[in-house]
This record gives sequence, structure tokens and C-alpha cells, in this order.
Amino acid sequence: MYQNHIKFELTQGNFNSNIDFNLSSDKIIAITGLSGSGKSTIAKVICGLISPNKGLIKINDKILYCSNSGINIAPNLRKIGMVFQEQRLFSHMTVLNNLLYGQRRNAKLNHKKLEKIIEILGIKNILERKTYNLSGGEAQRVSIGRALLSEPKILILDEPLTGLDTPRQNKILSIIKDINKKIKIPILFISHSLDEIIFIAEKIIIIEKGKVVAQGPIDEIISYKKLSYFNKGNKKSSLIKGVIIEHDKEYLSSTINIDGVLMTLKRINDKIGSNQILKIFSKDISIATEIPTNISINNILETKIKKIKIEKQKGSVDLTLSIGKQQITSEVTFRSYKKLKLNIGLQVYALIKAVSIVGK
Repeated sequence: MYQNHIKFELTQGNFNSNIDFNLSSDKIIAITGLSGSGKSTIAKVICGLISPNKGLIKINDKILYCSNSGINIAPNLRKIGMVFQEQRLFSHMTVLNNLLYGQRRNAKLNHKKLEKIIEILGIKNILERKTYNLSGGEAQRVSIGRALLSEPKILILDEPLTGLDTPRQNKILSIIKDINKKIKIPILFISHSLDEIIFIAEKIIIIEKGKVVAQGPIDEIISYKKLSYFNKGNKKSSLIKGVIIEHDKEYLSSTINIDGVLMTLKRINDKIGSNQILKIFSKDISIATEIPTNISINNILETKIKKIKIEKQKGSVDLTLSIGKQQITSEVTFRSYKKLKLNIGLQVYALIKAVSIVGK
């Protein structure tokens, strides 16, 4: 059996949770789903803030909760580092004293670990500041540091990027990956943002209505379009995988190979041979039945229509297109669908107006 096993059933009013998954011992695993799906409840059950009706919570081979054996370890004894979306720092204390508070139960201060965490988090220059003077990103880094200094067996981050602007979000994401690499601690990253979890996690667990509906490595999950999570609360988009095969210094561009299909993007600051995950919004894919000429769009891909879904109320049509072994979805108007006489199996050209890199 796995060292880290989360299994429980919980009833809260009309909402039922039935959760069962394993955590890797040294990786970042993301839990995601729509708002109200039960993501944060999982974190609170693991921490001991909520007691389930029955189940088994085991972290680092230690049973924290077992309904069959009557075990229910107190939250402060579970050795779990928890960081919430709202910073819970002591405003009257300095940054350093907030960090040291994480080690208050340890007999001896681990100076080396303290210095290492300060370096990873990049907070050496703010140690003497009071926390009410910190920016949102700085405060969240201090919260993560305090959690790490409590010597946890696992770090749980519940929507840690809420309220931060994009540069600060990217900074925190990079720091979290650095923590996992240098401190070798398993991290459970809870977020509703698909872009965040694709960037940071190696495994994704998708929650719908209190149940695990899919879990596995990113490359197995990102194209699982049947899940309502990918279609609700998010603009329609496609995720595909590729590999950088060339950088063009003259045109400031990079070429990505997607199962033999080549795409040109703005210069990507990564090495040749590195994996990339691309996101393409459905409305950024136009369709042509012949190759257009004298056009500014760089990526015109030959493809075939695999599926057609007509949305009569919206006056639109979703076209599933094959790109190598992968698929993308284009949204066109019902008028264009009729005008071009589109049907399943027809060879067409996908005109991709915009692409973003969201992970590796």
C-alpha cells in the first residue's frame, strides 16, 4: 500500500464526498475542479480540521485517521504544512519571527534549514519588516516558509495564488517547484486554474461533486474532454503537447513538433528538445477548405474533421480536428458551417491565430 493514501466518505448537509487517491512521496500533485466541487474539503480532512464519517488518512506511512481503528490524530500533531488562500500571518510580528513561529515546537532551531528556505523564497531582504507592510506575493512566500519550518511530512497549498497578479503568480509557482526539487517534500496543490496546475504539477486529480472523476499524469489527462470541468467555467480551449525542435534567431521564433505537425511560435525561452504544453482557444481557430494566401497567420495546419457538435441555441458549431495523434477544437458560426459544407472526414485547414505555452 502507498505511503500516502487519502480515502474517506463525508456528508455535509446535502453534499457528499467520496474520495480515494494516493499521493507520490516526492512530487507535486494538483487537485482541481469547479468551485464547490469539494477541493478544499479534502485539504481540511487531511489536516484534521474536519472529521469524515469514515475512511483512512495515511501520510508518510503514518495513520492520521482510521475509522475502523478509532484513530484520529489532533491537527497540531499531524505534521502537515498548510497554506490557505488568505495569508494567516501575525501582523504584529516581523517576517523572521513569523518564520520562527513555525519551529516553535522543535527543541532546537535548524539554522541550516531556515537559511535554505529564506534563500529559496527570496525573502532575505524583508526579514525585519512587519507583515502588514508586505505585498500579497511577499506575504504568501512567508506563509509557505512558516509552513515548511514546522517540519511537515507534506505541504498542502489551497488556492495560494488567489488575488495575486500574473507576475507574482508566476514567481510563486516557480518557487513552489523549487521547493519540491530542493527540499524533496510532496506537495498537494489545490487550484481551480487549469493553467496553474498544468504548469506546476506532474499528476492531476479532478474532483466533481465530491468525487474523483479522473486522475493521472498530465499527458493522460489534458485531452480528456469528456470531463465537464474542461467545459464549464472555462473558455473553450484545447491543450496539446509538443517538443521544441528549432529556434530561429532571425525571425525571433521557435518551432514545435506536434506528432509530426510543425507550429511556429514567438521565441520560447527553453532549450531544443524540451517538452511544451500548448493552449489554443477554440475561437482562435478559423477554418478554410483551401490554403489561403497572403495572410498574416503563421500556423495553417492541414487536418481532418473528426467530430461535429452543433449548438443551435448559440448559433455555433464545435469542430474536433486531428493534429497528429492529438485533437483540437474549433468554434465556428453555424452560417460558416453551412457555407463551407463541412462534414466529418473532410480535409480542412486550421488557421490558428494565437497559441500560449502553459506548461511542460
